[in-house]
Amino acid sequence: MIEIVPNWHPIWVHFPIALLSMATAFFLLGLVLQDRAGENVTAAARWNLVIGSLLLLPTLFTGYLAYNSVAHDGPGHQAMERHMTAAWVTVAVFAVAAVLAWLERHRARGAGVLLAVVMLVGTAAVGVTGYLGAENVYRHGLGVERLPKSVQEPVIKRSVESSEGGAGEAGEPEQQESEHGGAEKTAPEGHEGHDHAH
Repeated sequence: MIEIVPNWHPIWVHFPIALLSMATAFFLLGLVLQDRAGENVTAAARWNLVIGSLLLLPTLFTGYLAYNSVAHDGPGHQAMERHMTAAWVTVAVFAVAAVLAWLERHRARGAGVLLAVVMLVGTAAVGVTGYLGAENVYRHGLGVERLPKSVQEPVIKRSVESSEGGAGEAGEPEQQESEHGGAEKTAPEGHEGHDHAH
């Protein structure tokens, strides 16, 4: 595996999220648009549903690999279990949606009531699953490599007073009390010679 990519799950996961959410939007839009426009949007909805559903397979597989390979503690394990359960619910809902869409394949525009409801439930399930996946990373730090030692402590921006000629001279890092206690430099060690401007 490429060293910079600890696992492939984050690469795959975005495709079904986008495609299945857009499938829902297009099915609903197909109910509103008339004639050819409604038919085209409905065709796009079906393609999004098919491709998005198929891409759930590598997404689940790479998620399972991450589940078994990413270092974690007890709370992290529970968080991954919740995320995995939500993912299976999402897959089940969109499997039902795919069957309903197949049964409605001769419908010219939009979706029937049952398909529309199932698609909305599936989109909500995608949102919940995505939220739980984000919690794994941002709350529990799962799958995230450790920062270099020079940037582990938070960087505190210069205060307004220092920019107005207060505590520090221009170009010198100012010592400030961080929210975690202890004095910190505004410019961490090891950041000379390159630009972080965005």
